[in-house]
Amino acid sequence: MPRAVANGGLLNDIEIVFEDDAFLVVNKPARIILNQAKTTKEETVQSWFVKKMGGEEALKEIAFDSQAWLDQAPQNFNEKYGTPAQIFLQKQGIVHRLDKDTSGVLLLAKNPGSLVNLLDQFKNRKINKKYLCLIHGKTRVNSSVIRAPIARSTTNRHKFRVDIDGRSASTHYRVLQYYSGLNIQELKTQDSNISAKQKKDLEAYQQGFSLVECMPKTGRTHQIRVHLSHLGHPIVSDHSYSGEKRSNLDTIWCPRQFLHAKAIGLAHPKTGEQMAFKAELGEDLQKVMSFLQ
Repeated sequence: MPRAVANGGLLNDIEIVFEDDAFLVVNKPARIILNQAKTTKEETVQSWFVKKMGGEEALKEIAFDSQAWLDQAPQNFNEKYGTPAQIFLQKQGIVHRLDKDTSGVLLLAKNPGSLVNLLDQFKNRKINKKYLCLIHGKTRVNSSVIRAPIARSTTNRHKFRVDIDGRSASTHYRVLQYYSGLNIQELKTQDSNISAKQKKDLEAYQQGFSLVECMPKTGRTHQIRVHLSHLGHPIVSDHSYSGEKRSNLDTIWCPRQFLHAKAIGLAHPKTGEQMAFKAELGEDLQKVMSFLQ
């Protein structure tokens, strides 16, 4: 059974989905930053993990105890970017990224061998990820592949865009359910502060919504968000790629971008056993779903 781990603030909401001596799988809540940085004042998933492991000194002891993890590192591991121990101390267990406002399944490696093993699986596209998204409108086809290269925006360094000179990117998607629109009456029942103007604007702006499952085959930053926006169906409440007016209306009924990492499949770093893990949709997005009809 998943268990909540108390560590103060929003970190109380982190659930451990799976744990053994090689790695952790957690259900990351939204609004928690993943990586620690000099400009980051609040606690992060990374700082939570370091504390859970006993602190930075404990991580150093693990890093240089190669007898405990050497068999988990790939046999052909290339030390071009550092030894497994160096990479582990640099990344402090972080295997892959989830944006601050994206919730869901996240891998954390507990030793250098499992870390470089999982990084190698990501590099060779052996790890399968599934995301759940709520998007605007109805796609022309219910299942397809978006193949469009992605590059950093030239006008906003925090954003990305489809660019012919960008890095190749591929996202499979399939529509799980189409909704004709919002149940405004249900929304007003749960939020009596909605004004008459907001009600009118909400009725006018919507063109239906689709619940979509996305399977990215590459791991570019903001890939799913950029690809769906490029398709003409941005994610609900995505302020970066949905347009200011639309995303502001979205926020009335959906408090954050509707993007959730629902599942991940991998080979166990030690045994090679194929494993799959799921992270349940949070209460905030479950509530959002109740407004659809």
